[in-house]
Amino acid sequence: MATVRELTLFLLVFSLWQAYDVALAYFSPPALLITIFSYFAIYAACLLMLALFIKLGRSTFEEHGFKQPPRLGRDTLFSICLTVIYVIVVLMPGFLFGFASRPSQSLLSIILNIPRAVLIAITTESVFRGYIFKDLARNHGFFISLYASSIMFGLHTYEFPISFVELLTMETKDIIIEIVFQRISVVFAAGMFLGFMFYKMDWSLLGPITFRIGTLLFFYFTPLVANSPWWTGLAFEVMAYVSLIAIVDSVIKEPRMRRRRYGLEG
Repeated sequence: MATVRELTLFLLVFSLWQAYDVALAYFSPPALLITIFSYFAIYAACLLMLALFIKLGRSTFEEHGFKQPPRLGRDTLFSICLTVIYVIVVLMPGFLFGFASRPSQSLLSIILNIPRAVLIAITTESVFRGYIFKDLARNHGFFISLYASSIMFGLHTYEFPISFVELLTMETKDIIIEIVFQRISVVFAAGMFLGFMFYKMDWSLLGPITFRIGTLLFFYFTPLVANSPWWTGLAFEVMAYVSLIAIVDSVIKEPRMRRRRYGLEG
């Protein structure tokens, strides 16, 4: 029954975006309306669905990560440091192959991108880590739950799910390179790290949300991008997440009883 709940929430979130893409194929609303609706109204609807699932499951928001970590100041600062490490590793191909400049953003885009990053981070971390991963871990073990929630997160990708409408217009080669490798595989690695970070910080969403806000703001506002082959960028981004998992595991030492409970210690 528990597995059905998590899968149902994922499918509802995923289907909401697919319906939105189909609507865009038939209508052409103004760009500002698209931005406001897609990044605010849809994510707000996802949060409402999450709240409904929590209430119907007779659990609490605290059980799903909406709580203060044991060491608030340290964990917040640590999350910011992890964001900086991630940015440095992701930018490393630029030092090897050079950088390309990005077009400057309008004032309206800058104003919208800040709450957009916050809303996306809160929504995706609440759904994929706070609800799906945490609930699955209660019944299916740590690693199976981490893999399953990361796969779902990979299909959702950083901001919105893979679009079936988009896939129908793409060639097989482009689907493999752009969708499978450049989007799903990278976000799967991100999900593995964020889930592990969530567990290590005593199931508090503060750390993952802080990290996600930082990385989203980096991608929105950085004036430079690495001018490197896509596979190089992919390798460095995955390497960044693997490094962050190792750092989190070495810095945060959770109680041994909790490690045994989730199968991280024999």
